[in-house]
Amino acid sequence: MGGFLVARWGNEPFERTRPGEVAAMDWVYAHDRPTVRLLWLTQDPVDDVTPALPWGARDMERVNYVPTQAPADPALVSGLVKALKDAGPNSYLMINRSQVTYLELDAGYPVTWEPRLVGNLDGRPELTKVLVDADVTVYALRSAPAGPVPRPDPGPIGPQVTWTPWSVVGALAAVILVLLLSARELVRVAARPSVRRLRLLQGSFWFSLPLLAVVLASLVQRFLTMK
Repeated sequence: MGGFLVARWGNEPFERTRPGEVAAMDWVYAHDRPTVRLLWLTQDPVDDVTPALPWGARDMERVNYVPTQAPADPALVSGLVKALKDAGPNSYLMINRSQVTYLELDAGYPVTWEPRLVGNLDGRPELTKVLVDADVTVYALRSAPAGPVPRPDPGPIGPQVTWTPWSVVGALAAVILVLLLSARELVRVAARPSVRRLRLLQGSFWFSLPLLAVVLASLVQRFLTMK
């Protein structure tokens, strides 16, 4: 346990939430109508889907967090400018201290990478700083790309429970099966050995098989039609 705590503490530099990052996310939430795309830097935009920032506190249906390739060479910022253009209107690029620290510790980016990257982004005429803090720098395009801002698409609220005739039949069969097997077990344990007891046990066993088949069939049908 002690070794785990010592090793786990090594994540503190990038897992710690800084005040400027909280303020930056509050700014994003204040400008997420109708929606916003927030680009954050990662060494692997395919498999790394968890940014090191205080994300998802609210407005999950409005803020789209877009993992964006962090250039190994901080002078090559054309890809970031293009990513902002491709993201469409009301999109921002965030460079925050926690994520940069993660890139330094996990992906081997040099400690001079962030100031050089920010300097090169500052030199791009297409970009403007919309928020500057000791912990965060947020960029946007000076001229918004053409096209409408997407509307929120939160999807259905909560899990949707649907029923089919097979679902109803399977549920009833399951209830009867449980009651039947419970009664059978009670007879097996409590009744005295006799021919009548044996017939009850055998009859309940054979009667439970078609009920079990109905339950299994309803489950198979449910999985085949599940969306």
